[in-house]
Amino acid sequence: MGMAAGQARLLSITSRMSDNELRAQIINNQKMRLATQSSQVSEAYTTALNDAKLMFTNYDADNNSTYQQLTFNALTAYNPYNNQYGLSNASGQILVSEADAINFKNANGDLNTFLGYYGLEYTTTYFDNLNEYKMEDGTIPYTGFDTEGNSASISSDLTAEQLQAYYEGIEGSIHPGYNTTIAGEDYYNFTSAMTNLNDAYTTWSATIANNMDNVFDNLQINGKTPSQLREEINATNDVNTLKTTLENLKTFINGTYASYTVSGDEDVKEYLSSLTEQIDSAVTGQTKYEKTDGETQLIYDGSGNPAILTFSGTGSGENEDIWKIEKTVDQITGIESYKLFLMEYNDSTDEEEWVEKTGASITNGSSGTLDISYQTQDDEGGSFTVSFSGIPDAFNGASTDNYTIIETNPVDADSLKEAAIEILKSLEQSVYNVWNPTNEAFKGTNSTEYKNYIEKVQALINTVFPGGPATPISEEEYPNLFDTDFLVSRMNPEQKNRFQPILDVLILDEIMNTYGEPQYAWIDTSAVTDSYNENGDAKAQWYTNLFNRMQDGYQVLQDGLASSTEWIEFALENGIVTLEQVDSSNNWNTTIYSNCSDITEQTDSVAITIAEAEYNAAMNKIENKDKMYDLELKNIDTEHNSLETEYESIKSAIDKNIERTFKIYS
Repeated sequence: MGMAAGQARLLSITSRMSDNELRAQIINNQKMRLATQSSQVSEAYTTALNDAKLMFTNYDADNNSTYQQLTFNALTAYNPYNNQYGLSNASGQILVSEADAINFKNANGDLNTFLGYYGLEYTTTYFDNLNEYKMEDGTIPYTGFDTEGNSASISSDLTAEQLQAYYEGIEGSIHPGYNTTIAGEDYYNFTSAMTNLNDAYTTWSATIANNMDNVFDNLQINGKTPSQLREEINATNDVNTLKTTLENLKTFINGTYASYTVSGDEDVKEYLSSLTEQIDSAVTGQTKYEKTDGETQLIYDGSGNPAILTFSGTGSGENEDIWKIEKTVDQITGIESYKLFLMEYNDSTDEEEWVEKTGASITNGSSGTLDISYQTQDDEGGSFTVSFSGIPDAFNGASTDNYTIIETNPVDADSLKEAAIEILKSLEQSVYNVWNPTNEAFKGTNSTEYKNYIEKVQALINTVFPGGPATPISEEEYPNLFDTDFLVSRMNPEQKNRFQPILDVLILDEIMNTYGEPQYAWIDTSAVTDSYNENGDAKAQWYTNLFNRMQDGYQVLQDGLASSTEWIEFALENGIVTLEQVDSSNNWNTTIYSNCSDITEQTDSVAITIAEAEYNAAMNKIENKDKMYDLELKNIDTEHNSLETEYESIKSAIDKNIERTFKIYS
């Protein structure tokens, strides 16, 4: 019984010892796995420390820099403060995004269309600003010269919108645009012909001036040249001789001198008439009286006979405006004349003044009165009659009673000599204003200068009027060729259409001479803030560079690769793509990516921090487990030693029992 119990205990101890050995083996295996885990954690941490990424540098307006991981999209994205880069393949084709490729294809070779896809518009506020100067009819004036040669504001007859349309050009119309026109053959031919004509005219005009001087110096005034006549006038003091000289001058002016002037010119007629009036006044003498109330003026000749009488009176029409009628009688010729005036406001002088109205019906009434009527239009377009009646005829029985002498022109030798010399001086000075330069006596028909002038005239006519002018142009009208209105007046419809772009340019030139030239700029309509639009030109240049580079061939890069950091690093490091950069002259040049200052290799500090935290946490866990395993092994070893001692003790007792048993039964 005792031996059986010992054997059972021995078996139990043996089982526990085997279990301890298995447990120890398992723990040792776990400790080995901890060593492997520790190596893996260390390797991950080391990888994070050694893992450097390619980074791309972005800049702002203040030249501050920020970094992002390098991708194709980061490298090629528009930034007004960045350098422009691109990638090309082994065939030299530039790589572009899918969106850029679509825009390029849809633009069909037109740069402006391509830029428009990026929100860019090339425009100016110049023509909108012109509206500040527009006239009442909406047209824009320019500073030019009136018929008197004075500076004046002249209407272009075009609105600001029309001026812009003509400047920029209207597709499919007769207005191709300012720059297109001045670059065209028609404009070059016109300006060349006009310049050549102007030079020839200037040269010929100088010969005309000399010819005019010669002709005038050799004119015969009653058998004497102007110089000879001047000497004769200065040498005599005889009143009758001087009167005869003045009468001869009058005959000369109305005859020979008038034959050299521009016939039909009203200013010339008025000038010649004023000269003869001066002669009449000098020969007859005048005394001018004025009545106290200022209504009636009487001018008497040297004999006391009325020479010219004037009378003025006022009345009102149906619109209550103030009107005035003036009647003048020349007592020498007996000619009566009437003038009708209306008191009107003058914007330029800011004053009321009398303005003559023509077309009045003026008749003599009964009992020495005048009846006047004038058909006019009121402000609303209706017509009415201005009428006067009962105005006394101040010319019946007029005398000098109660009048005061205000001016006297005596008839004596000094006054006659002065008048004659003044007439001669006036004639000499007026030659260039009233004489007709096309007169055979002046133009020098056989001179080289004249022939060259006629040749340049014909060249201009052939240029402006292909097939000839609609109405023939006479030689007297040649000086009018410098006037574009005259040119247009002689054109047929086809010629006008052909000449219209040049007219546009001439008007636009006048506008630009007055207000300066339009300044165009690219505006980014996709980002309307003022500060961003300051970079509209920079953005336009960026995409212009891309457009020009794509013209040499391109390859589309898929969006997935365009956003991949791994692809671009692999492609650059293995020479699959080449880095290109745009220089200051907007040319694309190849460069080595490792030498590019905007591409740098940097470790990821955030990733390193995370890896370090994970490493420390993992190592602490491993160390704690290892200590726990060591404690368990120590406990197992202690228990194992105890079991071995107990095992040996029981086994020794069993052996002794067996030995005693064998001795009893032996």
